[in-house]
Amino acid sequence: MVEKVAQHRHCQNCDKAIPYKDEFCDEKCESEYEVNVKSKKKQLTYFYVVMVVIFVLAMAMLFLG
Repeated sequence: MVEKVAQHRHCQNCDKAIPYKDEFCDEKCESEYEVNVKSKKKQLTYFYVVMVVIFVLAMAMLFLG
């Protein structure tokens, strides 16, 4: 026997089932999600900067020495 489940989605932060029109279950989850996204963006930016520095140093070593 198959039960039908009402249309829903899951909170982007805690993965709890919520109504289809919402993205987060409450304000706390939304603010935590935003903090996590900002942190991940900052980490990715640092990673890119470090990779560019390593690339520039490698090219400098290749051509200068």
